[in-house]
Amino acid sequence: MAGAFVAIVGPSGAGKDTLIAHARAALAGDPAFLFVRRMVTRGANAFEDHDTIDEATFAAGHASDGFALSWRAHGLGYALPATTRDAVEAGTVAICNLSRGVLAEARRRFPRVVVVFVTAPPELIAGRLAARGRESEAAIRERLAREAAFCDPVGADLTVMNDRPVEVTSGELITFLSRLKEAQDA
Repeated sequence: MAGAFVAIVGPSGAGKDTLIAHARAALAGDPAFLFVRRMVTRGANAFEDHDTIDEATFAAGHASDGFALSWRAHGLGYALPATTRDAVEAGTVAICNLSRGVLAEARRRFPRVVVVFVTAPPELIAGRLAARGRESEAAIRERLAREAAFCDPVGADLTVMNDRPVEVTSGELITFLSRLKEAQDA
């Protein structure tokens, strides 16, 4: 039986990577779950859990369809290892921080896609983005304006308002993932 690809989506600064890290720690050791590390053409930093790849490696893998999924966003290349597809086809629940812009392609490539939309109030997102130090205040305002125009939360199976303590909001994600696994086992 095929597993599921769980796409964690939402605006930058909503806290997707933080929630994923808490869920990874809580579900560590359970082989039913795979927390997919994205490959990104950006160096390591404290705000994003990923493996760094260079532009040439990304371009070659993208052109040859050597990744389970690959896309460009914000001037960077993002990719998921080919083993992600194999794991889902073998029955694993694979969880990944994903761009909303690539959801349609994910749905074409994986037998079952489940969407978790993570968001937070604009002022909280603005503060988190400012703390990263990667964008100017004007760029943050632009990003928030684009997000305000985005009305549809992508047909999410779960929406997490990440404005409470991480133990609470990550608990919502962990419960959801555990129920997904239980339903699959039934």
